[in-house]
Amino acid sequence: MTSASGSPAFRFGAGLLGHYSRAYPVSRVAELGALCERLGFDSYWIADQRWMRDVWVSLTATAMRTSRIQLGTRVTDPYVRHPALTAVAIASLDELSGGRAILGLGAGGSGFREMEIERKKPVVALREAIELIRRLLAGEQTEYTGELVRFRRGALEFATRRDIPVVIVARGPKILELGGRVADGVMVASMASPAAVTWGIDHVRTGLRKAGRPAEAVELSSMVYTSISDDGPAARWIVRRGIAAALMGSFPNYDFLAASGLTVPPELWKLLEAGKPDYPRVMAAIPDAFVDHLGLAGTPAECAAQIERIVASGIRHVVLAPLPVDELHVESVIEPFAREVVPRVRAAGIVV
Repeated sequence: MTSASGSPAFRFGAGLLGHYSRAYPVSRVAELGALCERLGFDSYWIADQRWMRDVWVSLTATAMRTSRIQLGTRVTDPYVRHPALTAVAIASLDELSGGRAILGLGAGGSGFREMEIERKKPVVALREAIELIRRLLAGEQTEYTGELVRFRRGALEFATRRDIPVVIVARGPKILELGGRVADGVMVASMASPAAVTWGIDHVRTGLRKAGRPAEAVELSSMVYTSISDDGPAARWIVRRGIAAALMGSFPNYDFLAASGLTVPPELWKLLEAGKPDYPRVMAAIPDAFVDHLGLAGTPAECAAQIERIVASGIRHVVLAPLPVDELHVESVIEPFAREVVPRVRAAGIVV
């Protein structure tokens, strides 16, 4: 998106983390999307988590409750579903929503152990998935023989929008670079300090240069774990839940931590190495410095100041992942973010 002046427009989005798909019925997920639209958010993202409520059903329900806001997966992956079926799903959502779908893709991991799926060569898998999906959306009769993705001479049997945006969501350097090479957007995941965000953007720009693409070919966004509360310690505690999920999902590759000068302490490493989602123990072992670099936590004014710093690094789309102090009342983060944080950031005049 661009502003009236021709410069990249600055946008805000909101997305539900996976555990809300377990706790909330589909109707509530859809109503939260409608609330985000009423509050002026530009995008709404729903996690694709096994074994929780289905992402495509939830997005469909949200599409039927909204009329303007963009709707995305954050994220689906190239392993659990064949990319051709993902093409069918995103095209169907796009048709129902009147052209508002965004395909958020990542390396995944949810449910892999139960289904005995091995996450082989994620950079290759994502690149091949995107190539096949785009050919199918373009209406091509496709024969695709990749290293990991294969499709034998088939085509979608309905007309689709060929330019549905593909956004790669990642925190690893190789996938961030892939995003710069092939995606329409890259969401730098779980980073909330200038040093961390700049590190992620640098990898995206490396990919852009290698592919000979202009900078404006990719919208740079950032997903941030966010807890807004006047109770600062409580907000900093609960935001650790998102950080814990990021650490578990990335184990043992933590380049994104090194970018901020962070290292995993031995006690925390042992908990992560065990591979069991013991959230309270992992959260308790996360150092305060991790919260400073990987989350937004505090009053609206404090969160706005932190966003202003990362926006100055080049981000043009901030997507909050709400983590309310009272656990399930997501509105307690979304509403003050929209009414107090967003106006403060826009008033700062950092972006056009």
